[in-house]
Amino acid sequence: MVEYFRSELGVLYKGDAIEVLKSLPDESIDLVIADPPYNSGIEWDRKDDEWQFQWLEEVKRVMKEGASLYVFFAPLNMYGVEGWIRSNLTLKNVMVWWHPNLYGAGMSYGSDRWKSTWDVVFYAVKGKKAKHGKKVAEEGYRLNPNGGGFDVMVYSQPRPLLHKAQKPLELVMKLVHCSSNEGDLVLDPFLGSGTTAVACERLGRKWIGIEIEEEFCEIAKKRIEEELRVGKLF
Repeated sequence: MVEYFRSELGVLYKGDAIEVLKSLPDESIDLVIADPPYNSGIEWDRKDDEWQFQWLEEVKRVMKEGASLYVFFAPLNMYGVEGWIRSNLTLKNVMVWWHPNLYGAGMSYGSDRWKSTWDVVFYAVKGKKAKHGKKVAEEGYRLNPNGGGFDVMVYSQPRPLLHKAQKPLELVMKLVHCSSNEGDLVLDPFLGSGTTAVACERLGRKWIGIEIEEEFCEIAKKRIEEELRVGKLF
């Protein structure tokens, strides 16, 4: 584990997610935003259910009682992760992120599959009730009256893509805002291009990010530095 970057609010660790998670203290995290490999068959994305359960166990350990968890996942491969969440946490919603602007259908999937334009987002709580004390649907609606409080979330995929699995900043900001409070500690075990860290910097949340690839650690670092620079200007 290497400390790659630090701001006043957060720290980015370069290393294996499970190994870094093992170093974090019990019941220290208020919110987890996780976008793990989906086990889609692509080399970098190929992780089976047993691996998923390992990081989920560590995440459960570090979550405070009442802490919230959001997990992005692929519809075809979701059932093992869903089963683990139902058995170990309180599943509040199975949500959908719909991203209708994907690249052309001829660029992937082969000839015998329809192109998927949505991802599953599991929303769960450790214990029975979320500790943040917010009514998430009301908060989501207040942020975006045009469907912002519902479980189908329509956000275009970012362009240009800095990471193949990059999620929209506006979507991650909504999850962070609705399920945490200012000063809370947010964990992203698979930080990728740094979207969760940028959202936390913008919203005044402390954060921990983990990323194994040097390339994406550097991209995340530059994005966070740019957010800090712009924040000072305004």
